[in-house]
Amino acid sequence: MKRGTLRWAILGLQTVVVAVVLYFIGRAVVDLWPQIVAIEWTVDPLLLAPAAAIGLVCQGLLIVGWRLALRLVGAHISWAGAVESQAVGQLAKYVPGKVMTLVGKVYLARKFGVPEPQAALAMFVEVGTLTLTGLIVGLACAVQLVPAPRLVLIGLLLLAGAAMVLHPSVLPRAINGALRLLRRPTAEFRYQWSAAAPLLACYLATWLLWGVGVWLLAGGLGLRAPLAPLMGGNALGWVAGFLSFIFPGGLGVREYVLARLLASAAPGVAMSIALVSRAWLLGAEVAWALGAWLGGLAAHRRRLGDDGP
Repeated sequence: MKRGTLRWAILGLQTVVVAVVLYFIGRAVVDLWPQIVAIEWTVDPLLLAPAAAIGLVCQGLLIVGWRLALRLVGAHISWAGAVESQAVGQLAKYVPGKVMTLVGKVYLARKFGVPEPQAALAMFVEVGTLTLTGLIVGLACAVQLVPAPRLVLIGLLLLAGAAMVLHPSVLPRAINGALRLLRRPTAEFRYQWSAAAPLLACYLATWLLWGVGVWLLAGGLGLRAPLAPLMGGNALGWVAGFLSFIFPGGLGVREYVLARLLASAAPGVAMSIALVSRAWLLGAEVAWALGAWLGGLAAHRRRLGDDGP
């Protein structure tokens, strides 16, 4: 089979799978629609305003984390470059598959002087650390639901995962191995360990704030749910959505996992919370991307003015 035909076949299969999953999610929403319309929806600006602000802050923390991940692998990027490559590049996750996210962020980072191998390695460090901290927050919030021996085992697995993500002999070798297969020049990586602790702290703060933001959002719309299960379900739902490689942006998977985990703690409103939190997340992502685009456009116009007569 030709490479182009194979690519189209894979894309077609992904599209079919996503369509099937979205169909079942849609059917679940239809089944739950009487409960959704029966909810006494409210609009409380005193809760919705800070929820919107927290959504924007969380996206800002992801930009800080991206810059720290680049610094950890020995690369440097300006704040303008970090904002554009993260805020704009992450929208590629809504394309089926995860490859476009990697390609998009690496390309945008290269515009600001970051070599491709360092950008690719930083992306793996970023995703690995974000997934690890998400699991930590999610499981910590679900500690009452997990037996102690199993929790210890999960903790040990998380430590092993942290060692794999951050150890300088694992990911760099894998990146260079992939570059050799692609017949591209390899690179020498120098880890800057001073960025490791801030990177972990940044992503832990992101998960905690994100959970609080979803909780405020739900409360502002009259959808009452306890904070801890909501925070844990949000983190674990994101991780599940990310690991489902064929679903664009974890669309559907994150909402399903979050709704299932919230079902007992917030009966009747779990799916509604999952759906409005997706809209809230997408709104914050688009706002940052639009701001980055407008900022880049303004900078370009200033450069043209400086070069003019």
